[in-house]
Amino acid sequence: MSEHEKIRELLPLAVAGVLDSSEEMRIQNHLRVCTDCAAQLPFWQELQSGLRRIPTPQAPPSLVQRTIAMAQNAVLEESDRRSERRIIAVALAFSWLFVAVSWPLAQFLGHGWMAVLGSGFKQGWENFAVFTALCWLAGAAAAIMLAARKQRERRTA
Repeated sequence: MSEHEKIRELLPLAVAGVLDSSEEMRIQNHLRVCTDCAAQLPFWQELQSGLRRIPTPQAPPSLVQRTIAMAQNAVLEESDRRSERRIIAVALAFSWLFVAVSWPLAQFLGHGWMAVLGSGFKQGWENFAVFTALCWLAGAAAAIMLAARKQRERRTA
């Protein structure tokens, strides 16, 4: 691309006043020697002047208020979801800890050290695995029911 073509592309930007001073000087120097570009300049100036006279459309106040309200609701909902995720993570960690500690503790309290360390321990851990699976299934069912309830509440709100 020649220097002349580059300057021709920069003329609208120069008229809009968005070029830096070095580019402005480059254009001014070119306009002194190039009659074609100098003849184009008034066209771009008139166009820029016309564009400035066009009124800028304004959104109705009710639309602005609704948009702000929707954005605020979206932010609040995301905050609620983050809070719910934190609560679920803490509950999950607690439940794992509770399940991991409760079975050996129950065995110890019911039958002493021999139930935990003795030959019946293997059978006890198998029972513990079944107990844990049932607890998690019950927890999953409760979580699904709570999520469905929350979805219904959000739809009606």
